[in-house]
Amino acid sequence: MFVLGGLALLGLAAVWPSLPRRGPSRVEVGEALTGVNTGQSYAWVLKTEDGAVLVDAGGDAEGKALLQELSAQGLSPEDVHSILITHGHIDHWAGAHLFPNARVWVGPGETAILLGRVPLKSPVGRLTGLLPRPPVPAQLEAARDGEELDLDGEKVLALHVPGHTPGSMMYLWRDVLFTGDSLVHSNSGLAPAPLIMSESRAQNVASLRKLAEVPFTRTADGHSGVTDNAREALRGLLR
Repeated sequence: MFVLGGLALLGLAAVWPSLPRRGPSRVEVGEALTGVNTGQSYAWVLKTEDGAVLVDAGGDAEGKALLQELSAQGLSPEDVHSILITHGHIDHWAGAHLFPNARVWVGPGETAILLGRVPLKSPVGRLTGLLPRPPVPAQLEAARDGEELDLDGEKVLALHVPGHTPGSMMYLWRDVLFTGDSLVHSNSGLAPAPLIMSESRAQNVASLRKLAEVPFTRTADGHSGVTDNAREALRGLLR
């Protein structure tokens, strides 16, 4: 028993520096972008001329914090016209069904994960697969690697970064890269999600190398908030 406990502590110590740190309840990134901590993960609200884009929709199927933030900005659920899902873990899309007018994008093959048809193998993936499954939006669209989306006049570049899940995506808006869980703030700066959270950490790291030429300076991840000077931090991670 003591041996197993010691091994568990050693394992925790090994992954602790790379674990994502929970950020504040609300993050303002300029006038147009706000991060809302839904209790389990961030939903990012990007205000556009005629409504809003969400990057992820949080882990609360009732969307309490997210709907409150939208209301404070003078927006209704019907004003959300686009939702960009970074990956299929429930804590990143549970509230997506609350927005009836939204087009919802997911990465390649990720629809089957949202629907529960493809089980995930990582410990965290297995655990989230046991959670009650919220309604899945009826219309899901496939985001393609390198595709530039025009969302009510805002240009967003879609990037396929498999590893955390097979269809994990990042989205670049201006100089902000929305990274989901594929690249998160940690005690050591930036890190891919820990092994216990990812289908293939090696593939996750390999996917990060494709970001070398992507013109971002900040990351907005799924659990910690915003990291400044993120491109330099990523280069340090990959060295």
